[in-house]
Amino acid sequence: MNNIAKSFSPLILREIYKMNIFLTLFISLIALFFLIIFKNSGALILFMTLKSLFYIFTVTFALSAILEFCAVKFPNDINKFRLWRYLASFCTSIFLQMLLWPFFAYMAHISWSADNLELIMTFLAEAIFITILILLLQDFAILRLAKTQAEIENSRLLLRTAEAENLLLKQQIHPHFLFNSLNTLKALYKKDLVLGEHYLIQLAGFLRSAVTLNDSMATTLQEELDFCQNYLEMQKMRFGEALEWDIKINDSEMLKCTVPTFSLQPLAENAIKHNRFTKQQPLRIKIEKTGEYISVSNTMNVRCPSETSLKSGLANLAERCLIWSGNEIIINNDGVTFSVSFKINTDENHNY
Repeated sequence: MNNIAKSFSPLILREIYKMNIFLTLFISLIALFFLIIFKNSGALILFMTLKSLFYIFTVTFALSAILEFCAVKFPNDINKFRLWRYLASFCTSIFLQMLLWPFFAYMAHISWSADNLELIMTFLAEAIFITILILLLQDFAILRLAKTQAEIENSRLLLRTAEAENLLLKQQIHPHFLFNSLNTLKALYKKDLVLGEHYLIQLAGFLRSAVTLNDSMATTLQEELDFCQNYLEMQKMRFGEALEWDIKINDSEMLKCTVPTFSLQPLAENAIKHNRFTKQQPLRIKIEKTGEYISVSNTMNVRCPSETSLKSGLANLAERCLIWSGNEIIINNDGVTFSVSFKINTDENHNY
């Protein structure tokens, strides 16, 4: 109740108008029912029903206008808002009751006297009851819609927070990779100018794709595979026969499904970073689909313990998958092969 004045909006006013029409018809039908039950004359039934319909319709919209006026007049003072709203509402309801009764009583051939205290008290009781009912229904509509709007705003805030976290996490990928790539490029130029130039072309294409995908929380599996394959080809230029990789995705429809952006390349990077490999004992990286999961696995020949932590790459992916889909990644390590799997989104109507 304390936030009614501040929660008032045109949307709430439209909902109250709809409620007014429903309440008018509902109370009019109740009045008609009781008039018929007590076997009144046809003229009495007709005009008293019309009186109820016209009175409720007029009162509900008059009280809605009072509500709107008080909300605009006292948006930051709930006490004045309440005082003027309640005072004006009860006075208006009683005034309309006293104004409409003589006309419809005359049309229905009902004799009455202005000094009839019992009749006056009945008018007052009816007006007060109707006013309280309308005010309660208005407050209920305002609070219900205000709560709904607050929930929508909270949902939007959570979504924006998740998107911000996702973008922040993705930004961790590029500096780390860029520094490594520049060091590699420097070494290749010293060793082979042609190979260094080819590597630079691949790096430019890789960074171009990274910038293109950077604004997306998710991308198609095909685009992510192309991105990862570009990275692996660059590493192949660096390590030669010491690095082997294979991609096994035979389902063309699955390639249209979505995965988190920058999800496969960090796993391949981790495999290269945390293992020793040579031409005689190469590192083998395999990317394959199992059911609704995509898996990146590699042979293990880990470096010294101080360098074998998962660092930011795997932790980054785990957090982004959780934000993106609510699903956790699956890690398997049998001492011979290390693999990471995460679910592919196959919902065609899913929007990210």
